[in-house]
Amino acid sequence: MKNPIIFLDFDGVVNTIFYRYYSRENKYHFRYAHEEDGFVNNTQAIAWLNELYLKYPFDIVVTSTWRRFSDYRTILMQSGLDLRINILGATPWLENETRGAEIVKWIDDNHCRDRNIIILDDDIDMEGLNKDLIKCDPYLGFTIYEYMECLKRMKEFEKYSY
Repeated sequence: MKNPIIFLDFDGVVNTIFYRYYSRENKYHFRYAHEEDGFVNNTQAIAWLNELYLKYPFDIVVTSTWRRFSDYRTILMQSGLDLRINILGATPWLENETRGAEIVKWIDDNHCRDRNIIILDDDIDMEGLNKDLIKCDPYLGFTIYEYMECLKRMKEFEKYSY
């Protein structure tokens, strides 16, 4: 049986808001780490992914917008992702389409309809894949709560695989 696939967003999952301020114009601003920083900033979220992998190995497909502008593999590794986790690639960029449509296209293009999937994202635009979504709070990212939900789903995958 092939490993489940985790479709991984960065911002709001493994890269969380860490700097908030009001400007002189009294506008609210926030800052994530950016592609050019070379890392994602939520090391605890990365640690939870690593812990999950030790219990239930999985592969990653990157869905983050970072996939367009950065070497997402290097960024994840520099951020502490376990080197044994296989990064299969990234979803295609489909102009004016939802994240879910991009995931469906990747699944179809890679003949992965038979693979179990989990989507980790802070948004809900999943085009009928909402049952596969574990939604993260953009301020907290992938926490113990989402980790526990992943464990529960991975156990179900294992239970029904043959």
